[in-house]
Amino acid sequence: MALYKTDAIVLGHRNLGEADKILTLFSPDRGKIHAVARGVRRPRNPILAGSQLFSYSRFLIVEGRNLDSISQCEIKESFYRIRQNLESMAYGLYFAELLRASTPIEDKNRELFRFFLKTLYLLQEWENKEVLARIYEVKLMAIQGFAPEVFSCVSCGQSPSSSIYFSPSMGGILCFNCHKTDENAVSISSETLVAFQKMLMQTYEKLKNINISKYTREQLSNILSLFISHQIDRKLKTVQFIKDIKRLNIISSV
Repeated sequence: MALYKTDAIVLGHRNLGEADKILTLFSPDRGKIHAVARGVRRPRNPILAGSQLFSYSRFLIVEGRNLDSISQCEIKESFYRIRQNLESMAYGLYFAELLRASTPIEDKNRELFRFFLKTLYLLQEWENKEVLARIYEVKLMAIQGFAPEVFSCVSCGQSPSSSIYFSPSMGGILCFNCHKTDENAVSISSETLVAFQKMLMQTYEKLKNINISKYTREQLSNILSLFISHQIDRKLKTVQFIKDIKRLNIISSV
């Protein structure tokens, strides 16, 4: 049986039998792959550390008829700080689930791999993780080929001058004259549009100190949720987990 080496990030896992796990890995060479980590649920297993969620490792993998098997792994970055913080963990799980849901199996995309790896590093230090999540959503969709049109009306091509609407199904903004072409189009403020444009065009570094009002964050969360749901056509389980964490933080601060 053939062997191959690849760098990869652990996006998820599920138990198999009494001691094994099936890992979902994201690799720059092979895209999203599934592989069995045998005996990894036993103490002192040599690949235990590398099988942890978000771990970034160099894997030696044996090709199988139905499912590949992990033979060895060497950790490059454990991202343990994400797993140690409940809020970071919640957002990390969401980022990983969104990537899994929007990426076909074995679809190689080096740009997407570098982007996701960079996002994990930033998740360990970014103060406002809600804002980071909105930036991640916009950029991930763009890299996946679903970049929203936020500079001109998707119906007539004109730049909106007054009332602005966003159409999740049409994939971008609508001007006042065209907004009735989609009865589900959502009205957004000019501040929300500017923030949307910056998130799409600027780098993480330039966006790190972006100042966004609570109202704008809520609008962005709403329209991006609708847009992503339309593109991937499925409900993400981790969205509720983030809401639960926010609720706990509010209660604990009272």
